[in-house]
Amino acid sequence: MAQLRVEQQGSFVRLLILDNEPKRNAVDPALLDALCDAANEADQDGTRCLILTGAGAKAFSAGYDLDLLRQRSTEAELPDLALQRALQALERTAPPVIAAVNGHAYGAGAELAASCDLRIASENARLAMPPARLGIVYAPEGLQRFVELVGISWTRRLFYTGEAVEARVALEIGLVDEVVPAGSSLDAALELAERIAKNAPLAVQGMRRILRLMRRRELPAAAVAEVEALRRASFASEDAREGVAAVLERREPSFKGG
Repeated sequence: MAQLRVEQQGSFVRLLILDNEPKRNAVDPALLDALCDAANEADQDGTRCLILTGAGAKAFSAGYDLDLLRQRSTEAELPDLALQRALQALERTAPPVIAAVNGHAYGAGAELAASCDLRIASENARLAMPPARLGIVYAPEGLQRFVELVGISWTRRLFYTGEAVEARVALEIGLVDEVVPAGSSLDAALELAERIAKNAPLAVQGMRRILRLMRRRELPAAAVAEVEALRRASFASEDAREGVAAVLERREPSFKGG
């Protein structure tokens, strides 16, 4: 069962661990809600730096649990709203957040890493955004996160192809900030977090807040309804059902365009 483990490291650094090793730390609404709560709690208790990582040595997170998408029976609510709430909570919490990418980070896992202030990846990590392979139109906030990190051309390449990039390529394009030997991403993140935590928290948190205010992601009002319609149509499509089924059944999808 997916869960979030929270561990304190010294007085001011806290670990948030995505713990679902049987499914390579895939996330579900309950885990994402717990992540949202943990980020909000850090605003209140003097935490100076958060580290987000995955349990075990193989995966940071394989993304959203596709079994839940396959079982979904209603189109009343877009299934990624819990993810959007968690991403926003990570970005809005007062202390900086470091992602220790200890293995593969796909889909929602890659975007969770992208929402952090800094990303340290093990050399064996791979990152991918596969919504096109699932028949899904991705949220504009998620697309913009990647544009801010890697630019429009690499965002197009990552999202249009759905192909994974190795850690060294991720470093070259700005998707991660540092690559370290396999198995050492958490140690490197802890060392960086301790350096950040030694500084004046009001200064660090104030600059983090200003940097966030400087970013603009709002769509024009006229575009919001169009985006909503595009996303709902994709989640309800036969192609989306086929894409999810193909991944779970480990086969190539056969998309029909509807």
